[in-house]
Amino acid sequence: MVTVPGQNGLNSQASTDFLAPEFLPPAALPAPEFDGISGCDSLADYVSQTVLQVLPNDLTRMIYLASLRDCNSGMYLHPELSHQRGVQAADSALRVCHEEVFRRLLTTRLPEYVIQLQEYVRYTRGQTPTVLKTWKSLQAYRATVPVDAPATSTELYFLNVTIALEVVGKEAPDEPQP
Repeated sequence: MVTVPGQNGLNSQASTDFLAPEFLPPAALPAPEFDGISGCDSLADYVSQTVLQVLPNDLTRMIYLASLRDCNSGMYLHPELSHQRGVQAADSALRVCHEEVFRRLLTTRLPEYVIQLQEYVRYTRGQTPTVLKTWKSLQAYRATVPVDAPATSTELYFLNVTIALEVVGKEAPDEPQP
């Protein structure tokens, strides 16, 4: 990981400087404590039961976990977890969580993908037509699968997301563009 001079690579304070105020965690929430967790499996369980449970659904969890993965190395980096538990432990735990979420999505029926996509759009507070247009154009969801996911599973996931995009697009009322 490259660090700009004068900037800490894993400093959680620096990472919040770029978030809009509505996306910052409430000040009343205590910072997660990862010190009492031992072993990779229990760390993955902890992440799954705490960090990921606040997200509305598996599609949102999938996107969140993929956002923690470095696009060049494939390593997962979490501001607090990587600092407190070590980069390797954090990477392993987040990788396990990402693979579990992906497996659950593979067994999810198409109508549930539609619901999860609608919930994701609401969660982002974005305008549905804008989010759908961006997703169709960039196809960023293709970068959300775990690195070593089987090709057939990956294609099934892509197909389900693509169909959900079309369904949500047909159901969404036209919203005024800003």
